[in-house]
Amino acid sequence: MKRSLRRELGFSMVELAVVLAIIGIIGIFVWRWVVSTREPMQRPAMLRQLGEAQAAVEGFVLAHHRLPCPAANASGNETCGDVTAVRLPWKSLGLSSAFGQFHYGVNRGAGLDLAAAPAAAVSPDLNIDFTGMPVIPTYPTFSPPIVASATVTAAAARAQAAIIAASARRVAVNGLDWCRVLRGFASNSAVAGTLTAGNVTDSMPVAYVLVHPGANNQFDGNNAVGASATWRFDFPGRPQDANYDDLTLAVGPADLDARIGCVGRLSEMQATAQGAYAAYDSARVMQEYWALRVFDITAAESAVQSAESGVATAALALAVATASGVISIASAANSEGVTAFVVSIAAANLAVAIAQTVFAAKALDDAKAALQVAKEKQVATDTYATQVYDTFTQVLTNATKLDVKGLNP
Repeated sequence: MKRSLRRELGFSMVELAVVLAIIGIIGIFVWRWVVSTREPMQRPAMLRQLGEAQAAVEGFVLAHHRLPCPAANASGNETCGDVTAVRLPWKSLGLSSAFGQFHYGVNRGAGLDLAAAPAAAVSPDLNIDFTGMPVIPTYPTFSPPIVASATVTAAAARAQAAIIAASARRVAVNGLDWCRVLRGFASNSAVAGTLTAGNVTDSMPVAYVLVHPGANNQFDGNNAVGASATWRFDFPGRPQDANYDDLTLAVGPADLDARIGCVGRLSEMQATAQGAYAAYDSARVMQEYWALRVFDITAAESAVQSAESGVATAALALAVATASGVISIASAANSEGVTAFVVSIAAANLAVAIAQTVFAAKALDDAKAALQVAKEKQVATDTYATQVYDTFTQVLTNATKLDVKGLNP
């Protein structure tokens, strides 16, 4: 009886051992399954972090008109004076400390420092000073003086206000100025100190680089060594293996140019500013034309005065001829009688004087008519001047608005 009980108990131990072995095997399979599925779950999270960091970096550009400088330590504050800094400035970017593990590199080539504040180079006037445009002058030598109409004067005042606003933008810096630096880097990437991604034998210049240390939380390959002055990050597409699991995001100058919107904004700014310059030229030509119309009035006024003098002279000549004829006839009658020769001479002189008087009167009428036409043309020129000034004001104001807007939506 006891022996049978011991056999039953021993059999139960064997069964227990088998069960434990099966559980162990299942546990190993479960553990390996969890390990195998853990990495795919982490990779999307790391990629999301890279995307958030990229958005923060490019948002920094919109706010500060430059790329952020790297941080020198884990504090997360950018350190622009340290050329060896290579950490992501998470605090300056408004990110959490979880992003402090990122490496970050930015192109700081000589003359093309994307992390430095740009010089003011883009403005509505394309650095052309419009302040030389004078308001249409008056001509006080006439009585009354010839002046532009109130409508023209108001339009000229609006143009002057637009010029003042545009001139104020000549020293203001925004994202458009940084875009100009970026485009310079894109067209001249072979600059000493340019940030590159790749390896010793094969690399390409980039605007900035973000690197996640991967699941092992340590940087591998070219991401782990170097100094920022000669720092070389790995290509974003480097295959991952047992010795490399970093995730790299590199943005080239042309790609960043398109992502920030530099191409469209600079093109729009250039077109509008060129339009303002063309309108400025039209306004200057219009001012000369306005002055020519005033000169036309001056010439017409002089012609009227000359014609009036001619009428007065012709009238005097007619009076003299009439008096001379009467005296000649009277003198001839008292002496030897009226002769046909004396009468004919007197009549001829009188006819000439009458003709001169008629011609002088006609010349005066023509001069007055020409003066009236000149004044009507000047009035029409006032209307034209108003339109030209308003066009210039509108185009230059639009260019100023685009410059103020910069890279903002």
